[in-house]
Amino acid sequence: MKKYILISAIAAFMFSSCVKDEIPTPAPPTPENFGDIVINELITKDTSDVYFMDESGSAADWVELYNTGNKAINIAGMFITDAPSEEADYQQIPDGEAGVTTIPPKGFLVIICGAADADGVDLPTQIKDGKVFIDMGLSSSKDNNVAIYDPAKANIDESDDFGGLADDKSFGRLVDGTGDWNTLSSKTPGAPNDGSEPTTGALVINEFMASNDSWDVPGDNGDQPDWIEIYNTGDTPIDMGGWYATDALDDLVKYQLPTDNPGLTTVPAHGFLVLICDGVGEGLHTNFKLSSGGEDIAISMDGVTVTDGYSYCDTGCDLTNPGTDNSTGRDGDGNAAWFVFEMDTDRQPSPGTANN
Repeated sequence: MKKYILISAIAAFMFSSCVKDEIPTPAPPTPENFGDIVINELITKDTSDVYFMDESGSAADWVELYNTGNKAINIAGMFITDAPSEEADYQQIPDGEAGVTTIPPKGFLVIICGAADADGVDLPTQIKDGKVFIDMGLSSSKDNNVAIYDPAKANIDESDDFGGLADDKSFGRLVDGTGDWNTLSSKTPGAPNDGSEPTTGALVINEFMASNDSWDVPGDNGDQPDWIEIYNTGDTPIDMGGWYATDALDDLVKYQLPTDNPGLTTVPAHGFLVLICDGVGEGLHTNFKLSSGGEDIAISMDGVTVTDGYSYCDTGCDLTNPGTDNSTGRDGDGNAAWFVFEMDTDRQPSPGTANN
């Protein structure tokens, strides 16, 4: 009997040692920075140029949320109410279709309030057809303000008193996220309250090298690793902390960027961030390398949907396999066209700088 116990103990030790040495699987995406979410605009009776007409033929009310921060935030699990003193009336924002409840940095999300089905029955709180529906109608004669809470029901933000708001008028901040509340001259659901176009940019894969024998890369260890360059197309810095990078489109959570070092993971406005693909699995060093023979490259904000991703190979793929010491990149930062930058030409690879 002792012999079998000893063998089992040795096997358990060997197995645990092997597991310990493996790179751990990233945890599922975790919402953060709920305090960056604010109520930005609302309407109690939409009558012209209606934002959402429900199945009963009536215009629904809406509340617009705004992300003041530099990191995308998934608001699923937060609460919203038009009765801040009545906890029983809090409505929890549900999980649902990928990306519906995620607000990009300096971006907006419009919540539909008090919509009904074809029979005039109030729709329950749910996600449907890519929109967030809350079982909560707004009234300028009965309600005074709207409040939002984090998943622990801690108060995050509350609107000013909108009692007596006229029909077809919205009530919002004069400066998105921070300004004083007032009746707005025009309603702007999902857009800046000053009527301008949203300036939120997008992060895109801008250039990559899958076989590197000669190039030093910002932040590498001097061993000429593979790399993927990210470009911020917008006018606002975007923190990639918590985002995912992968070399397999069917495994979007292969590597998660750290969430605790925005100085490392923030991509400046119209700037660059280089992911070092050397298999290290720490900081900007991914836990995978790129294949010189071709594979996938992708980034994902939420670990569920592809923010930007491609397959590359010699023929028949989205992008051309660049070969050793060459890179494939956008022909002009952020542009739609792609180009192979070759080492021995005037248009060379440029990790961390503009595609020349």
